[in-house]
Amino acid sequence: MRSSFLLCAGIFFLLFMFFFPLEFLGEFQYKTSLFLWGDFTAWITENLFKTKHSRTDFSSDSISMVVLSIILLLISIIAALIIKQKYHKKILYYSREITILYLAVVLMKYGFDKIFKAQFYLPEPNILYSRFGNLDKDILFWSTMGTSRLYSVSAGILELLAALLILFHKTRTAGLLVSIGILINIFLINIGFDISVKLFSLILFFMAVFALKDDWKPVFRFLILKKEPKFEDRREAESKFHPVWIFFKTAFVGLSMAVILFPLMNSGNFNDDKADRPFLHGAFKNLDTDSDIQYIFFHRNSYIILMDKSEKMVDFHYTQSSKNQLILEDYANKKTEVDYVYQKKDSLLTLNFGKYMVRTKELNWRKMNALKPLFHVTIEDME
Repeated sequence: MRSSFLLCAGIFFLLFMFFFPLEFLGEFQYKTSLFLWGDFTAWITENLFKTKHSRTDFSSDSISMVVLSIILLLISIIAALIIKQKYHKKILYYSREITILYLAVVLMKYGFDKIFKAQFYLPEPNILYSRFGNLDKDILFWSTMGTSRLYSVSAGILELLAALLILFHKTRTAGLLVSIGILINIFLINIGFDISVKLFSLILFFMAVFALKDDWKPVFRFLILKKEPKFEDRREAESKFHPVWIFFKTAFVGLSMAVILFPLMNSGNFNDDKADRPFLHGAFKNLDTDSDIQYIFFHRNSYIILMDKSEKMVDFHYTQSSKNQLILEDYANKKTEVDYVYQKKDSLLTLNFGKYMVRTKELNWRKMNALKPLFHVTIEDME
C-alpha cells in the first residue's frame, strides 16, 4: 500500500514537473501542455466549473492549473495500479532524484531573484502615496518586503544554501529539512496574504516531503528520540547508468543556472533598487488644489496613473511619440495624444490633455520614510 502510494506521488511529480510551465525555462512546457491539454482543460472548465472566462495558461491558482493537476493525478493513480511491483523501486529512485533536481533549480531561481531584488521590487510611487488601508494584502506584503534589501538578500542566500545542500548526498537530508521549513513559510505567506501561488508552493512542499521519504525515521530517531540516526545509502547500484545520470544532473543544473543568471548578467543589474527607471518615472503633485486630480504617477512599466482626492486611480499605457508628446492608450485601445513640458531645473511637469492642462511638481519619493535605510540598536535611538 505504502509503495503504491509513493509510486503514485512520484509519477504525479514527474508529470507535474514536465507539464507545469516555469517561465524562466522557456515556452516548451507551456506549448506542450497547451497542445496536449489545452482543449480538454478548457472543456472541463466550461462544463464543470461553469466559466467561459478562465485562463488557459496553467499559471498557479488558475482553474486551468487545478484541472491539469487533477488530470495528472488521475493518470498517476492509474499508472501506479498497473505498473508491476518489480519496477517500483527504480521508478521511485529516479522520481526522487529528479524531484530533488527540480526543487534545487526552483530554489536557485527564487534565491537569485531575491539577492538581486528581482522578486521583491522597490515599491512604485503610486503605492507609496496610497493609504495603507486602501491596498490589498498581497500588494502590502510585496511592497513591505521590497523596502528591505537586507531581508531580501538574506532570504535569497538561505534558499541558495538549501538548493546547494540538497544537490549532494551527504548534506541532502539537512538541505531537505531546510527546504521544508522554507516552503512551509512560503505557503503560509501565500495563504495569509492571498498571493496567487498557493497551489504551486503547496506542491513544492509535498515534493520536499516526498524527497525525504527514506529519511523520516532516522530524522525522528535523531530529533525526537535523541539517538544516533542510521541513514541508508540508497544510491542506484547499476554503475553503468551512473555516469550518464551524473552527466544529466550536471548538465541540467548548469543549463538552468545559465538560464537564470544570463538575463541578470546581460543587463548588468545586480540590485534592482538602483536600476535605471524610464524618463519621468516618479510622483508628481498637482499644483491646482481645486482640481480633482491629486497626483500623477509614472510607473516603470510605461503606465501613467492619475489619482484623485479619494485615491481612486485611472491608468493608461503610454509611449513617447516625440520629444514632448506622449500617446496614452486605455484598456479599450483608445489612444490620446498628450503634450508635455518638463522643466528639470524646477522639477515642474505640465501636461496638456486637450480640454484641460495639469501643472505638477515632482516629489522626491525616494526620501519617504518607508524607503529610509533606518536601523536602531536600542529603542532610545528611535526617539
